[in-house]
Amino acid sequence: MPSTKDHIIEVASRLVHLRGFNHTSIGEILLESGIGKGNFYYYFRSKEELGYAIIENNFRRFSAEVIDNAFGNHKDALTQLDDFLDMLIDIHRRQNCTGGCRLGNMAIEMSDIHEEFRKRCQEVFNAWRVHMETVLRKAKASGQLSEQANIFMLAHFIIASVEGAILLARVQKDVGILEQCFAELKNHIRMYAGCNLPLPT
Repeated sequence: MPSTKDHIIEVASRLVHLRGFNHTSIGEILLESGIGKGNFYYYFRSKEELGYAIIENNFRRFSAEVIDNAFGNHKDALTQLDDFLDMLIDIHRRQNCTGGCRLGNMAIEMSDIHEEFRKRCQEVFNAWRVHMETVLRKAKASGQLSEQANIFMLAHFIIASVEGAILLARVQKDVGILEQCFAELKNHIRMYAGCNLPLPT
C-alpha cells in the first residue's frame, strides 16, 4: 500500500499528465486523492515542490518499467534498443496515444517559465542520455556499431527522435506514426553498424 506522500504524487502525476501542471490546482489534487490540506502541506511546502517530486517519480517509473526491462538483461545491445522502442510503442498503444510523454510534457510546459523546473527536467533527460550512451558503447565494443559512430550525438538523436515521434502520434492519435518513426530510427542506428546487420522488419 503506498504511503500518503506517494499517493499524493501518483494522483497529482496522473492529473498533471492529462491537464498540465499549471492547469491542475491543489484543490483538484486534494479532492481526487482524498487528502486533507494539512496532510498535503505536511509533505509538500508548495505546489512547486510537488512538481519536482512528480518529475522524479515519473523518471523512476520510466526507469523501472522501460529502461531497466529493456537494458537490464544479457541480450545484445541493438536488440536491447529495439526492445526499448517496442516497449514505448506498446505503452502508447495501450494509452491510445493520449497524454504523450509525462517527462516531455512537463519540460515543454515549464522550461521557458520556471528555471528550477527547467534544470530538473534537464537532469532527467541527461540521466536518460547516459543510459543511451551506455548501451551504445556496449554496441560499439561488441562490433555492432562502427568506431566512427559518435555515441554522445547518437544518444541525443535517439532521445530527440523518440520525443518527436510521441508528439506526432499524440497529435494525430495514431500509433502507426510511432511505429513508422521508430522503424526508421532502428534503420538509422543500423547505418552505423560495424558489420552487415539485417535491418529490422
